[in-house]
Amino acid sequence: MKKGNKPKQFAVLGLGRFGMSVAIELSRLGAEVLACDTSEEKLRMVTEHATHVIKMDAGNEEALEKLELSSFDVVILAMGEDFQASALAVLTAKELGAKKIVVKASGEREKRVLESLGADMVLIPEQEMGRKIAHKLMKPNILDLLENEGRVQVNEMRPMEEWIGKTVAEADIRKKHGISLLCVLRGEKTIVPVNPGETILAGDVLVALSNKA
Repeated sequence: MKKGNKPKQFAVLGLGRFGMSVAIELSRLGAEVLACDTSEEKLRMVTEHATHVIKMDAGNEEALEKLELSSFDVVILAMGEDFQASALAVLTAKELGAKKIVVKASGEREKRVLESLGADMVLIPEQEMGRKIAHKLMKPNILDLLENEGRVQVNEMRPMEEWIGKTVAEADIRKKHGISLLCVLRGEKTIVPVNPGETILAGDVLVALSNKA
């Protein structure tokens, strides 16, 4: 994949529950995703979401070399419980010039080892989810309460064709569609607050608040 003025590019190696979820969500958010796994069934499941799918063993050094990992913004290693494969993949990805390496671990000991090998971010999904749920239960914010009651929703969306090139005021999004813009994601930049005079561009991602009704 060549990099230019395009969406961010991710390589997701391993399509277990974690890798599959990440690949699908990244695609939904407008990213270009290369999904790799040894299972043809899992590749079929992600085909409609990923930009490219490749059947390969992410623990195979020669196979990784063919992927040109240095061309991706982020390489995500999600090889399940195979710690040895994850460790080898981190080393190989680092040697191949990967810009940012994110890897899944099963516990704190594995996390420390993977960080020492050069991983930029090590995730323990079960731990992260538990922490997130605990905070939500202890301190639910007003948006959580409104969403849970079915009153409002927050979505990320691409601009409609008729909005592109117009200012927020000219598009009249709130009046015509009942949508309030919370912020605009433009590449690495986050525009907040969104002024009425802000021009909407084709590559923007709009974070919008709307009434579920």
